[in-house]
Amino acid sequence: MFRYFRLFRFPSSSPLMIMADSLIEKRKLSWKRLEELIDQARSVRDLRKLSRDEVRELGRSYRRAACDLAIARVESRDQRLVSYLNNLVIRAHGMIYRTESRGVRHIWDFYRYDFPVIFRRTFHYTFATSIIFLGISLCSFIATWRNDDFADFAYLPRPAVQSIKDNQSWWDDLNKEAPIGAAGIMANNIGVSFRVFALSIIPVAGTVYALMPSALQFGSINALIIKYRMTLKLWSFVVGHGVLEFTAIFIAGGAGLMIGLALLAPGERTRREALVERGAVAIKLLAGCIPLLVVAGCIEAFISPLPIHYGYRFAVSAATTVSLVAYLLKAGLPKAGPLKAERMARDNFKGVRQ
Repeated sequence: MFRYFRLFRFPSSSPLMIMADSLIEKRKLSWKRLEELIDQARSVRDLRKLSRDEVRELGRSYRRAACDLAIARVESRDQRLVSYLNNLVIRAHGMIYRTESRGVRHIWDFYRYDFPVIFRRTFHYTFATSIIFLGISLCSFIATWRNDDFADFAYLPRPAVQSIKDNQSWWDDLNKEAPIGAAGIMANNIGVSFRVFALSIIPVAGTVYALMPSALQFGSINALIIKYRMTLKLWSFVVGHGVLEFTAIFIAGGAGLMIGLALLAPGERTRREALVERGAVAIKLLAGCIPLLVVAGCIEAFISPLPIHYGYRFAVSAATTVSLVAYLLKAGLPKAGPLKAERMARDNFKGVRQ
C-alpha cells in the first residue's frame, strides 16, 4: 500500500497539492511504521504477543494517522491520499477489535462496557425507528377506533379480536407450556429483530415495511382494548416484557437504518468505506439486542401469564425499565484495573473515534 507515494507525484502549481505533498513528506515514515506494526500484529494474530512498548506505539501511530486523515479530508482534494489513510486507519482499528472479540472475557467486556457506549452514540437512529413505529401505530389506532373491521387489515387474527370483545385472556395458555413457550417467544422476537434490521438497510422505506405489521397490530390492539375496556388486563400482561422487547426491536431497526443511510449518503467517503465502518457498528448493535430479547422472552413466558396481582407485573416492568436505563446510560470503560495489551491500545484509539 505504501507504494502509492513512490508512484504518484503532485503538480507543483496547486496550493492544495503542495499541502498534500508536504503532509506526505512529514508523515510518511510514521505511516510506514504503522503499517509495519499492523503487519507484525497480523503475523502473530494477537496483540498480546507484542511488547508493551509496541502496543503503545501502535496506539500513538493510529492516533496520528487518524488526525492526518481528518486533515487530508478537509484540506486535500487528492482522493488517493484520503483513501490510503482511511484504509490504514481501518486496518489498525479492525486489528484491535478483532483481537478484542476473542474469548469469553471480551464478550463480557463488550456487553458490560462497549454496547452502552455504542448505543448512546447511535441513539438518533434508534429514536428515528421508534418514531416511525409510533407514527404507524397512531394511524392504525385511529382507523380501528373508527371501525373495528380495520383490525383485519392490521394483521390481527379474528379469534384474537373476538377474545378482546368477549374480555377473554387468550394468553393464559402460555402458563401451561412455559418452557416451550419461552423458546418459541425468544426465537420469534430474535427473528423479528433480524428481519427489521435486514429490511431497514433500504433507508426509510425498508424500515417502514419491516415495522408495518407489528406497528399496525400494536395500534389496532390498543384501540380495541380501550374501546372494550380491557386495557388494564392486557397491559398488565404486556408491560413486564414489553419495555425490553420494543427497545431491542428499535435498536435493530436503527442499526439497519444506519447502514442504509451510509450507502445512500456516504459523505466524503466511498460507499464501500462507509459500509465497512457503519456495518461494524451495526453488527455490534444487533448483537447487543440478543440478551434483551432472551430476558424479555423469559419474562413473557414465565412471569407475565402468572395469575398474580397486576401490581407485581408492573413492578417487574419498573425494575426492568430502571435496570435498562441504568445499563444503557452507564459510563464507558473503567479507569482503574489491570489492562491487557489490546485494552491499552484501545484506550489510545478512544479519543480519535469519538
